[in-house]
Order: sequence, then structure tokens, then C-alpha cells
Amino acid sequence: MRTILATRPPITKSVELIERGLPWIEAEALAAALGISLDRLASLLDIPQATFFRRKKARRFNKQESDHLLRFTRLWWLACDVFENEEGARVWLKMPQFGLNGAIPLEYANTEAGAREVEDLLRRIDYGLLA
Repeated sequence: MRTILATRPPITKSVELIERGLPWIEAEALAAALGISLDRLASLLDIPQATFFRRKKARRFNKQESDHLLRFTRLWWLACDVFENEEGARVWLKMPQFGLNGAIPLEYANTEAGAREVEDLLRRIDYGLLA
């Protein structure tokens, strides 16, 4: 089964996927791509661990959880584009960044506003503007 991590659906399709609820496999794929544990991903998504792992049995996340999961997936896609490889993206997303006042992008992106700032920083890096 291909995940959205690999397919990058258009935004209209993303909204539909969120409404339906993303399947559990998306969390596994994102955690593997980021090189973090599922426990850590649950924390980043702000989902209590018991709830997060119940979703494995249910095989699907609810709408809000799916939205949070897709937020981090979008950051992954953008970081991979900017750094042109997965390892560069993985390292950058987990290291303190000057352009975020020393915050770690994955942690800073725990709100939509924070995620937008991380996206903005990545775009500035992509365009060669120092952050």
C-alpha cells in the first residue's frame, strides 16, 4: 500500500483524506521517514500515547489527528524538496535552527502557526535567503 508520504496528493485530495481519517500506516511511514519512534511522533502530534496506539487497533485516525499528521507530512515533503534528500531533511528537522530562535523545527511545528513559520523558513532557505 502506498502512503501519502510517497504520493503527495493534491490539496483537494488531502482535505478529503483528512475528512475520512488517515490510516494508521501513515503514522508508521512518517515516523520511519523522520527517524523517530512512534512514541515521539505521538508526542509531536499532541495525541496522548494511549489514544495514539488505540488508533492502531482502529486502523484510522480521527479528523483532527489526521490534520496534525498531515501537517508534519507537509513539512517532510518541503524539507525533502529544499535539501534534495531525505537525510538532509531528517537532520534539519531535528536540529535547533537559528531562524526559529534556536527551536527544533519538529517541536516548533506543534501548532499550525509554528508549522507555517517552519515552512516559511524552509522557503527562505530554498530561495537562498539567510534565516
